[in-house]
Amino acid sequence: MTTNLLFSEFRKFATLRFWWALGLAPLFAGVLAGLISVPVVAGVAGSAGSHELASLVDRIGLLVTLPLIVVCSALFGALHAGTEYRHDTMTTTVLIARSRDAVVAAKLLVGAAFGFLCCLVVAIVGVSTVLLIGSDGVRFDGTLAAILVVALVASTLWALIGSGLALSTRSSTATAVGIVAWLVLEPGVVATVLDGVHLEAVGRWLPGSVTVAAFHGIGRGDLGGSAGGGGDASVPTTASSLVGLAVWATLACGLGWWATRTRDLS
Repeated sequence: MTTNLLFSEFRKFATLRFWWALGLAPLFAGVLAGLISVPVVAGVAGSAGSHELASLVDRIGLLVTLPLIVVCSALFGALHAGTEYRHDTMTTTVLIARSRDAVVAAKLLVGAAFGFLCCLVVAIVGVSTVLLIGSDGVRFDGTLAAILVVALVASTLWALIGSGLALSTRSSTATAVGIVAWLVLEPGVVATVLDGVHLEAVGRWLPGSVTVAAFHGIGRGDLGGSAGGGGDASVPTTASSLVGLAVWATLACGLGWWATRTRDLS
């Protein structure tokens, strides 16, 4: 894989229509949530025990923004990796690169990089907003840093998931719709079905569930270790949730690599 191939993939991604809208949507939602939280902070200011509550309310914007940017990172990856199949240019790209492995690696790396950078930019803006207009009790502490680290890692992994699935399905649109549909159905329909067959523990390790659990683990203080939620080993901690999400990303990338290697592109 050469630098020219990576630069070519970068240019292809930058030419996607409305790619910037995926970054503006969570940023706008976070700023709006942060502005809504300001009157709440003012209402609790000065009351007994309001310090922790005000600090929590100030983080509402980030708690709304970061999960949204994680989803948008998956859509970033899907739109980038699958767009060449829609324009019938994948064969030309492979012939020029002379290696399907190099093409797949470049697409995965560029997709992951955009997911990481987009989350980083939104996180910087979000944290700056919280520190500037938030209450006096808000500080850049370990909890806030942990939230940002989890968001960056999750965004990168979800971008890889989107890229891998798009390479395997040959359709960026179908992959994007499938990801959104899965994330909507997983906590309700899928979880209910698994509960009905006594496999509720399996549902906790699905990709959407481990992403949410990674953020919840920060609030519980379960950043590491082998058990969370009061010692229940079936409840993922933050660390184990990210490991589980990395496994899903590896499976998606492996599936996309295998499909690209074995598919007839002529």
